Amino acid sequence: MGIRIVLASVHLYDGPEAVPLGAASVASALKAAFPQFAISLVESFVADGADVLAAKIIDGLPQAAGFSIYSWNRSIMLEAAKCMRTGNPDIFLFCGGPEATALPQGLSVSDGGPFDAVIPGEGEAAAVELISRRFLGAGPEPANSVNVLSPWLDGTLSVKGREGALWELARGCPYSCAYCYESKGKRQVLYFSGERIQEELRLFVREHIPYVFVLDPTFNSNNKRVLGILDMIAGEIRKNPGSEMHWHFEVRGELLTREQARRFASLGASLQIGLQTADPRVSALIGRELDRNHFASRIGLLNEEGVVFGLDLIYGLPGDSLAGYRRSLDYALSLYPNSLDMFRLSVLPGTALFDKATEYGLEADSKAPYMVQAAPDFSAADLARAEALSQAADLFYNQGRAVAWFNQVLKPLRIKPSVFLEDFAVRTKTISSIEEMQLAYLEERYRQAKKEALLPAVRDLVRFHGAWGRALAEGASTEIGLTYHPDDVLGERALDLESFVRGVKPHPGKFRVRPGKDGPETAWI
Repeated sequence: MGIRIVLASVHLYDGPEAVPLGAASVASALKAAFPQFAISLVESFVADGADVLAAKIIDGLPQAAGFSIYSWNRSIMLEAAKCMRTGNPDIFLFCGGPEATALPQGLSVSDGGPFDAVIPGEGEAAAVELISRRFLGAGPEPANSVNVLSPWLDGTLSVKGREGALWELARGCPYSCAYCYESKGKRQVLYFSGERIQEELRLFVREHIPYVFVLDPTFNSNNKRVLGILDMIAGEIRKNPGSEMHWHFEVRGELLTREQARRFASLGASLQIGLQTADPRVSALIGRELDRNHFASRIGLLNEEGVVFGLDLIYGLPGDSLAGYRRSLDYALSLYPNSLDMFRLSVLPGTALFDKATEYGLEADSKAPYMVQAAPDFSAADLARAEALSQAADLFYNQGRAVAWFNQVLKPLRIKPSVFLEDFAVRTKTISSIEEMQLAYLEERYRQAKKEALLPAVRDLVRFHGAWGRALAEGASTEIGLTYHPDDVLGERALDLESFVRGVKPHPGKFRVRPGKDGPETAWI
């Protein structure tokens, strides 16, 4: 039979993580069940709009089209499907994904939507049954959902031409965070087989794919397993020397160990860690236990081993306030993260917070992305202030690559990071570069504090680390003038700038910081 089925994905933005893994997993299941059918994938982006997506799908002349729906693409998927329904009434339209599971209202034809069928939960076996009934008149017994085929190994997804890969190692999460839909109400983790993991790993390393995002929401929940997989990755890399690959993992901060940190460091991996809030009371309300001292000790292992990591913060959580969010930001920055990801709370359908929104007094948008607009202790005005503070932190700390010197230069000012950044948000002016903006603001703050004598050392820190960061991340060379010798600027004495300026003699000169074989190099000019 010449049945053609198109499975559509819409990504939030372009980049190495824009991989249609969910749709591809369904495609692999359909191809295995119906080798006589033509199964294909279509990808688009939110910025392209619904018309572009609809045109791409129609171009494949399908008898059926499936849509992978997430909170960020729901409106575009609906609009595209409605457009197709109007112009091509005979196409069988179906959808699945987190949004179809959590909020199916308004999706099916019987509910005023454009879709003939809505698939809740994991889609592989359900899609096979649905298509079989639609086109063959019978439905097979559903397969075990975790024994799905790998779209990487069967050729549904090709690593060639992609900037990165999403690597799914497990489904489910052992935790039940109230704001998160990942566990889908089940505190159960289903692991993919070691054979599948090994074969996919060999493919990624053999093809030298530059970036791998490991899709395991709590990668280090099982210490023995995580060490085994990290050793497996290291072993494959040793067999394929010259492979420059970056590995990114999502981990639970409280579960980090020295052994894990050392293995992450040896891979040059980066980690994303959910802190969300530094208030144990707020953390308990969202289903997370937080011991601030223990968390800090685990993060300290990453800093000691030189692991790159980012922390997540959410503002607008139940029980939180603007003052509480400021304290969380201060705590997070005290841990020296390489980056901070700060989000306004989304009250996602299918989560415990969605069910308890009225109880907690959360007022949120009824449409995706379901952002909170007010809470009992977090007014709309305070949420706007938290958003401005987060944007200032992103500009000054993240984009400004300030991790290496941020706490160091704030220490003489005797000021909390949140106060410093809020004032920066108010005073920010457009300057040629972020670095010059940072220097201008620091100069103003140091003069206000009557600490002008420390400014040469402050300028050296910012300029040297800026040049170092450009050499490391962008491969760019920079010529800079310094008041002190770079070895002194990078030494332990510079951790206390006031003591540094009193005890270290200036050593002015011009230097070139450039990329080198084993990292950035510094030379006199």
